[in-house]
Amino acid sequence: MGMTVPADDPEPNDPTRSGPPLLQADGAWLSHNEIEQLCLKAARGAGMSWGLAEEAGFAAAWLARRDVDGPAAILSQITQADGRSWHEICPEVTAGQVTARDGQELCPIALGTVLCDRGNNFIGSKQEPLLSVGPITYPVLLLPFLSDISKLCALSISLEWSGRRVFVGPNGEVTGDIPALESEPSIHAQIKVGSGPKPANANALRAFFVSEDTLSGLNRYALRTTVPASEASRAGAGADDSD
Repeated sequence: MGMTVPADDPEPNDPTRSGPPLLQADGAWLSHNEIEQLCLKAARGAGMSWGLAEEAGFAAAWLARRDVDGPAAILSQITQADGRSWHEICPEVTAGQVTARDGQELCPIALGTVLCDRGNNFIGSKQEPLLSVGPITYPVLLLPFLSDISKLCALSISLEWSGRRVFVGPNGEVTGDIPALESEPSIHAQIKVGSGPKPANANALRAFFVSEDTLSGLNRYALRTTVPASEASRAGAGADDSD
């Protein structure tokens, strides 16, 4: 989770100022835009197509606004999926169920993108599950996409697993067992029309503290996008970018 912004810096990482992020010995305060751009570059460096990398950046910033460590989740996800092909993570949609091919684990970014593309097709009754999904890695990254579906359908959406639930609302609200979801590396879950408590209003945090370990890891992947072209890179030392 995030930390309190230092009182002596009322506008940390204001995008209009030219200075670097507010560094500390154990990390740095980053604005939402800085988080989005860093995670986009890291995801791209890890082999995601441009489209999925943009969604990864969006998801990280959305979570950080709500005091959830989206950057760390992105780092965990791209590390776990580094080198895997689209064929392995591409969601397969059947009646009431989404799985990955060949028994693989679903990427939450790829899954979220597919769910948003289909939107209203996933809305069922308040008593029946929308979808069974899984196994899905680092599932907290799915919440931003469920929020978009919730907004599209003007209904609360819940993600339920192992007796726990997280609700997202049409205005970006989120509540429930968020710390538990954040700690899960992989789950099977159900996505339902929410009938539980109304999610609290979304926080509007101006900056989020990113740990040194997370920054270092994300930057390592991001640097892959800046390496000068070589014969190997021209031949495709990365992902299959079909976007």
